[in-house]
Amino acid sequence: METSPVIPDEQDGTVPPITLDTVQTVIQKHFPQLWPAVEAGLATCATLLLADNVNPVALIYVGPAGSGKTTVLNMFEGAKVTGAELMYRSDKFTPAAFVSHSAKASAKDLEKIDLLPRIKHKVLLTPELSTIFRGKQDELVDRFSIITRVLDGQGLKTDSGTQGQRGYEGDYLFAWLGATTPLSDSVWKVMAQLGSRLVFLVLDAREETTLKDLVDANKGDVPYCEGVIECQKVVHQFVEQLFVQHGGVRGMKWTSAENREQVLESIARCAVLVATMRTPFDPNMPAQPESPKRVNSVLYNLARGHALIHGRTFLTEDDLPMIAQITLSSIPDRRRAILLAFVEREGRPLTVAQIAQATRVSRHTAETYMAELEWLGVATFEKDGNGQASHLCLNPDWEWCVRPEFAPLLLARPLIGAEA
Repeated sequence: METSPVIPDEQDGTVPPITLDTVQTVIQKHFPQLWPAVEAGLATCATLLLADNVNPVALIYVGPAGSGKTTVLNMFEGAKVTGAELMYRSDKFTPAAFVSHSAKASAKDLEKIDLLPRIKHKVLLTPELSTIFRGKQDELVDRFSIITRVLDGQGLKTDSGTQGQRGYEGDYLFAWLGATTPLSDSVWKVMAQLGSRLVFLVLDAREETTLKDLVDANKGDVPYCEGVIECQKVVHQFVEQLFVQHGGVRGMKWTSAENREQVLESIARCAVLVATMRTPFDPNMPAQPESPKRVNSVLYNLARGHALIHGRTFLTEDDLPMIAQITLSSIPDRRRAILLAFVEREGRPLTVAQIAQATRVSRHTAETYMAELEWLGVATFEKDGNGQASHLCLNPDWEWCVRPEFAPLLLARPLIGAEA
């Protein structure tokens, strides 16, 4: 990594520079399965450094209880840059809080409680977003329409019968790290309809915890809370060092000419995957995927954030595995499973039984998903006939997913299916 400056410390005046390798060593000492999530979180924070970044990056960790989502966010809480708070934690969050319209407060008082100005140029931490991702469709649409607008980075203005029009416009860049339980089909549908700016990272503990695992956990030399504190310390030190080194929010001017063309092409392909694969299914209408431009911008910024935390000001192939994991995590579960089944079989056709096994559903439901992939234009569903069982064939336009130059990225899965 590049040499980092020495940063003042309140107690002894200076602290030695810290490398990302040191951060990784400490995290893996206490929570080895969580390092990829912490690395992605650091990359998200680093997107604030990009001078040309105008759209907030929102990365949401997804997983069941006990998968480590909150532990990761705890490592970032309290981080400062030269004494100023960089993180803003909200344990109870609703999109309406960005610009409040409470009838019980005056306009002057509302300005003090609005969330949007308080997170400007900071990192919003929301450890529990499950309530945001639940509810009736009209409620989901209302919430995500607000989130979508806020993630444009240009402020938010809303109207109500009690307060009239209130809000903010201008530069309201921030970064967002959140956590939630696995998403329902209805949530994916609403987000796709609104062109959601959110991207996700799955922390999915698929292996069952055994009795031995629980016994071994109690044999640890360092209590959980002490491990979190030690991890928090190195994360904080590294984040402050990074922001000082690059001049703070929007302090780093990126030279795009140094980016490798093949890396940019892979990021673009990931954007196409996300935009296409989360198109909501409607058999009565032709597929209308969202434009990949916005998610391409988000993935590009995350790749650049990843490069920065690794001491580079240009992109390389080393930035792609994280982007591939975020891409897969930002696709609905069943479609992701089918895509990976194609990749694992090097593009060979998939039978109903193979898709049922990959998606963990019945054969009848598997056929429904096969029809969806055909509707999306990704594959062709060949029905029973001519002595052959029903199967799904990857279309030629999508064979790039299974080719050697791209497929390994999708198969390198440090989080998906990882033990947590």
